[in-house]
Amino acid sequence: MNSWLAKGTLAVAIALPTLNGTQIPVLGQSMQQQREQEQQGIEGVWDVRITFVRCDTGAAIGTGPRAMIMYIDGGGLTSVSTNSRQCASVGTWHHLRERSYTAVDRIFLFNADGSFRGSEAITRDIELSRDGDEYTATATSEAFDPADNLISTGCSTSTATRLE
Repeated sequence: MNSWLAKGTLAVAIALPTLNGTQIPVLGQSMQQQREQEQQGIEGVWDVRITFVRCDTGAAIGTGPRAMIMYIDGGGLTSVSTNSRQCASVGTWHHLRERSYTAVDRIFLFNADGSFRGSEAITRDIELSRDGDEYTATATSEAFDPADNLISTGCSTSTATRLE
């Protein structure tokens, strides 16, 4: 009886680590995937669709240009848009908390004849989706003349999808 008990105990002792060993990688993989999504954060290239809104009410007043924005590891960003009267923008982004980010970029603007019209600064408040593949943002833009005098402000919302 003692030898059977000893063998049974040994069998249990061997089986449990084997069972645990097969469960840990499965849990470890899903935790690792979750960490990778969280670590990736906003970095990457995004296809952005913009809607102009009234600053006081948030009511939509028109569709804006599409843009491609690249959030670069370390806090830089650059974007290009379908607006032919502006050049690519450059700026910075910061992680605030959890899935919330802020970004600021500046764009040079041109008249139809190609002459310099001024610049625009855009400040975005961004909320990343749980899966990290989409975001929504609200933005405030400030337009400046060539002498950097503020001439107008505007507001917009946007939705974005991560490019793979």
